[in-house]
Amino acid sequence: MAISTTPLRKLGGMLAALSLAGAATSVSAAPLSLPGSLPNMAGLGIGSTTEFAGGKDRIIGVVPGLRYVTPGGRLLEWYGPYAQFNFGGLTGFQWGPAVGLRLGRNNVDDPVVSRLHEIDTTVEVGGYLGYEYVNQGRVPWRLRGGVNVMTNAGIVYGGTHIAATGSLWVPLHPRVYAGAGLGATWVSGSFNRTYFGVTPSDSAASGLPVYNPGGGLEQFTGWLALIYQFDKHWYGGAMVYGQRLTGDAADSPIVTQRGTRNQVTYGVGIGYAWR
Repeated sequence: MAISTTPLRKLGGMLAALSLAGAATSVSAAPLSLPGSLPNMAGLGIGSTTEFAGGKDRIIGVVPGLRYVTPGGRLLEWYGPYAQFNFGGLTGFQWGPAVGLRLGRNNVDDPVVSRLHEIDTTVEVGGYLGYEYVNQGRVPWRLRGGVNVMTNAGIVYGGTHIAATGSLWVPLHPRVYAGAGLGATWVSGSFNRTYFGVTPSDSAASGLPVYNPGGGLEQFTGWLALIYQFDKHWYGGAMVYGQRLTGDAADSPIVTQRGTRNQVTYGVGIGYAWR
């Protein structure tokens, strides 16, 4: 069964949370003026999420993750089906290429949605620009924001999708960190028609009305997380991630008649950090 990459990206965000919190927790033990003060980390996240964007049936997913600082001080981040390489600083301005795997939609559990056109798995490429600030004072909080632009150049959909995100991590205890984030995503009309549209043949097969959406703001996102440092190397955490579909994506009959515009993902993760 193939599913949308969006749920896997949400689970991958759990690994991102572990890595960012791990980096922030290290502030109390080491200054962040040196690239080596940020830890490398590998881990796994497991959780429950919706089967596809806009759906209501749920699945269990497992995703790997890696955060690795090269000897030259560059940062590689890989979370589930998404990876990016940072040519900027470990703090301050960050930018670089990104690549993702957007899984298709076929053989889903919903008996009506399963009759819609199948969507092939495709590779997305693009880049990101962001900024990361670390308060090196008595309270070592970390603030990160950025914009990500991805496309697959018309292989499955045309145009782009653009995501803007921001996150904040603050310490509650020397071993406990709390995080929160907000985001929004804009997509092209071709993207919406591929993943939320209903063609005349889809309508005949499923009974859903024909729907030809345009582009625009697709969703708002928000998340909360807690991280606990077990010892020098091991971290564990829990995360709740919410989406609210909006615009033409939310008005799709796939969402209004067969699913829900409010999507929730939750789960836990574990990570191993080293220098």
